[in-house]
Amino acid sequence: MITTAQLMQALQAQLEGTPRFLVAAEVRPGGKAEVEVDRLEGSITLDELTAINKGLREHFGDALDDLELQVGSPGLGRPFKVQQQYRKHIGQGVEVAMADGTLLHGTLEGFDGAGITLRLLQPAKVKGRMPKLAEETTAIPFTAIKSTQATIKLN
Repeated sequence: MITTAQLMQALQAQLEGTPRFLVAAEVRPGGKAEVEVDRLEGSITLDELTAINKGLREHFGDALDDLELQVGSPGLGRPFKVQQQYRKHIGQGVEVAMADGTLLHGTLEGFDGAGITLRLLQPAKVKGRMPKLAEETTAIPFTAIKSTQATIKLN
């Protein structure tokens, strides 16, 4: 039986030197393996996901026949799991759930190993007008963040 560690090691070797990165990989009880991969710029394509699946099948051979393997991209409404997701979304809208229960909306302006820099979205003072971004950025340490996820803006 293939373990999560073996799956992650094979994926890291396959993705090394490419613009793609591993978000999550897990082998679950019952013979199900789930893999999430993304790319630094743009969206990962179906062809890229198919190539990753094929590479795993070549690496593990018959041992993979015992697993139901799902290779996909992380969902838009799902919290960030790895640092590369923060880097990818710099300059884009995010929703930050704080450890104290508050919810912040804004534009991710920066990221380092200790936390993020967020330009907060201020509510409009006049009903019916669009909210505006604050003039200053706010530094938020990772210790104060429960989760962060990308937001979409529909016009």
